[in-house]
Amino acid sequence: MTRNGDSGFPPVPVLRHVRRPYAERSARYEVAADRLATGGLSDRHSVADIGAGHTELDVCLRTVHGWRGRYTAVDRWTGDIDLEVWSPPVRWDWVACLEVLEHLENPFRLLAELMSSALHGVVVTTPNPDVVDVLAMDPTHITPITRQQLADAGLYTSLHNLYGTHQDGICGIWYREGTQLVERRVTVETFTPEVAS
Repeated sequence: MTRNGDSGFPPVPVLRHVRRPYAERSARYEVAADRLATGGLSDRHSVADIGAGHTELDVCLRTVHGWRGRYTAVDRWTGDIDLEVWSPPVRWDWVACLEVLEHLENPFRLLAELMSSALHGVVVTTPNPDVVDVLAMDPTHITPITRQQLADAGLYTSLHNLYGTHQDGICGIWYREGTQLVERRVTVETFTPEVAS
């Protein structure tokens, strides 16, 4: 392994930008929903979705997880918003910023603004430049963001299969100090080989 967890293999080339159907993109919303749930997301909480696009995080939270809180979409279609200079006008309990930071020249300015304004936490996802060619994935990608950069900004990071290649996506989560995390108990079944009779 080299710096930033690089496997030593060159990033996977992307031939052209293709918008995948929701079922193929849902992994990023599931990862974000899991991180929000771990932080204690409840029906009393608000979630701001920065760069909301088609508001598919809201769909995931409501249909898969039964969440009934207040969702706010923040995107170009909701007003004259330039995320390069935008600052949150109010405080939300949670902020999601999925597949957005790589589109900005100064993504860490926005991330700092979001962390300052979120009452409980911020979740982000972005392509992993150690695995995929981030700039070739989409013509509007301008800043590849590494797992180390997110960790340096104070986020806990994990790798996921978000675009079709092993560990091609990074999820970062930041919880405000004092946030009570929900312990997720998972029981792993013991493997028992079948005995031939």
